[in-house]
Amino acid sequence: MREMMIMNHVMRVAHYAGVVNEADLRVFLTLAETENSRDAAALLQVNQSNVSRALARLESELEAELFTRHGRRLSLNRVGQAFRADALGIVGGCEAGRQRVLRLAGPQAPIRLGFLQSMARWVVPRLVSSFREVAPGALFELRQGFARDLHEAVSRDELDVTYATPPRPDSGLAWQLIEEQQLCVALSRSHRLAGRASLSCADLDGEDFIAFARPTELRQLIDPLLVASGARVRVAFESREIDTIAGLVGAGLGVSILPVSAGRSGPEVTVVPLQPSTTRCLGLAWSTERVQPVSVQRFIAHCSALDVSVAGAED
Repeated sequence: MREMMIMNHVMRVAHYAGVVNEADLRVFLTLAETENSRDAAALLQVNQSNVSRALARLESELEAELFTRHGRRLSLNRVGQAFRADALGIVGGCEAGRQRVLRLAGPQAPIRLGFLQSMARWVVPRLVSSFREVAPGALFELRQGFARDLHEAVSRDELDVTYATPPRPDSGLAWQLIEEQQLCVALSRSHRLAGRASLSCADLDGEDFIAFARPTELRQLIDPLLVASGARVRVAFESREIDTIAGLVGAGLGVSILPVSAGRSGPEVTVVPLQPSTTRCLGLAWSTERVQPVSVQRFIAHCSALDVSVAGAED
C-alpha cells in the first residue's frame, strides 16, 4: 500500500513539472545512465558534491528514494524506474518549450510586420531588404491592411510592428516618424494642368477623379480637402492601390491626389505639389505594454536611422 501511495505521488509530481527543479532532473537522469555520482559529475561538469545534493533534494521533494545504493554504485529502484520516464518527458518538454520560445522571441525570431496597402510596393523592398543587409537571414511575416486594423493587430499581439500613419494617442502604442509624404495632384503627361508648378484642390473643379476606396485613410484625408475648396469632381474610379490609381491617371482616365515620398514620383504620371502644402506622416508603431524580441528591437532601431529620402528613391 505504501509503495502504491509513493508511486501515485511520484506520478503527480511528474505531471506538474514546475514542482521539481529541471537541473535536478537532469542530474537524476545522468545518474540513471552512469550509476555513479563521480561519473555523472564529470559528464555534467560539476562537483560530485553538487550531484549528491541534487539527488538528495529531489528525493526529499518526492518523499521517496529513487536509487538503491551498492557502495559507490547506484541502481534505479522500482520507484526510480517509474519516475525516469516522467523525468525524460519533463526535461524533453522543457527543452521543447525553450526552443519554441527562442523561435518566437530570440534573436532570429520572425518580425511580424504590418504595413498600409498603399505602401506595399515600397515597404517590402526598402525597409525589409535594407534591414537584411545588416541582419542577414532575418525573417519576416508580412501583413497589409488599413491603419486602424494594423494598430489593433499590434495591440492584440498579432503583429510586432506596423508601418502606418500615427495611432490614436490613447492606443497604448509607441510611434516613430520615418517619413513625411507630400500630397500631389497626379496628372497624365498630356493634361492641360501638367505644366503647372503647383495646384490647389479648386483647380480640379469639373475633372474626372480617380479616388481611393472609401475605407482607406487616404480617402478620409483627401475628401475633406476637396469639400473645403468647393471643387466638384466626378469620381470616375475608386481603388485601394496607388499603382492602380497611377495607371488609370497615366491612361488619361482622370486626375487624382496621391502621396509622394521625397525623391519618388514614378514614370507613369506627372505629379504637381498640392497647395496649400499637405503631408501624410508615416512611421513605425509598436506596443509599449510588452517587451519586444531582440529582432524587433533591432528592426525598429534600423528603420529609425534609415534615410528614406535617399534609400527610397525610385529608379
